[in-house]
Amino acid sequence: MSEASWKTAEFFKDAIVRDLSLECTDSFTITSFEVGKANEKTAGYMSNIYRVLIELKFDKGTAKPTSLSYIVKEKTDTAFGSGLVELLSVFPKESEVYEKLLPAFERLVQNEEETVRFGPKVLKTTTNPDTVIVLEDLSRSQFRMREKSFGLSVTDVKRILEKLAKFHAASVLYVEKNGAFSDLFAEGVISERTIDALRGHYESLYSAFVQSLRDRNMAPEYLQPLIKFDGQLLRECCKAQQVHHSELKVLNHGDLWPNNVMFGTEDLRFLDFQTASYGSPAADLLYFFATSATELMCDSLEELLQYYHEHLVKTLQQLQYCKSIPMYTELLDQMRRRSVLLLPPLSEALAITMSGLTEPSDMEMITSEQPEGVALRKLVYNNPAYVALIDRLLPKLYELRLLK
Repeated sequence: MSEASWKTAEFFKDAIVRDLSLECTDSFTITSFEVGKANEKTAGYMSNIYRVLIELKFDKGTAKPTSLSYIVKEKTDTAFGSGLVELLSVFPKESEVYEKLLPAFERLVQNEEETVRFGPKVLKTTTNPDTVIVLEDLSRSQFRMREKSFGLSVTDVKRILEKLAKFHAASVLYVEKNGAFSDLFAEGVISERTIDALRGHYESLYSAFVQSLRDRNMAPEYLQPLIKFDGQLLRECCKAQQVHHSELKVLNHGDLWPNNVMFGTEDLRFLDFQTASYGSPAADLLYFFATSATELMCDSLEELLQYYHEHLVKTLQQLQYCKSIPMYTELLDQMRRRSVLLLPPLSEALAITMSGLTEPSDMEMITSEQPEGVALRKLVYNNPAYVALIDRLLPKLYELRLLK
């Protein structure tokens, strides 16, 4: 197989010019060029991810940096989830977010006291002959992911919720000023178009999750509401994502969990907007709580939801949004009416993450009916830490009327 065309020093010259805001007189030579892994694994979900290291030599004196690094997302047929790339328009969607929407959102919310950034800067995108997105490497600015991939601290959760509220508010104002988002954002991962492609994965895992609750004799008041979704989970999620014209609608990130957040000392950035969609903010909130603040949901869900709501209202007011802003009780009602959206991440992403499964082979095997697949599902859903968390969580969801 021939080397991808982007894996050359020449490909990055215009990205370097854009990154460093160079003038035409700032000529340079690339003296070192290396393509490596962005993290422990090259393959992400629906794309390959690389870190490119570059050394420069300027032809005349300058204060510009000479050691650079960039993150590259590459379209691939080999990563887990790659079959959804075309169906979900992953690369066109993410390119539009980085190139057009994030800069516009940031301009809307910045003021004299604060410069707001929502994600890394995009430096180059191509679709021919290779489909790639070249991004700022946030680690150069001392941004890091948290070591734990679930169970963030309350401080981190509040930081994310505050930034998410600003992101959502900016998207509301963007539509007011510029009109509707493109059709790329009409649907998220789960939609009528994707049910057939996703059923074998999500429905089989949800069935295994429900069976594990049966096997442990879960109390009927908590088990029965979950049983009714067995075999119908994705269809019910599609219904839950429908938004009434009177409800506040936002651009949802779509995949907000710890691996898609980079933390700095004073700020944070969101990554991976490949499943962003327009709809109720409840979609982002339910997914985020299920994957990132599951333990906190047991004790502090209402407090955290109020925190998000306060910052949403504050930002919308600062942006002089003149239409109706939902009260906290209305937001909680949106969460309750869409609470089925908790179930895919609880039974899939959270369970798998807590079990420590990361290999693509594990992800392929976990839905298999072979003995190895059955054993792997038992391992995931009988994980003592996961069992203890679910046993604490379900009564709380029932109490808050988020388990219908």
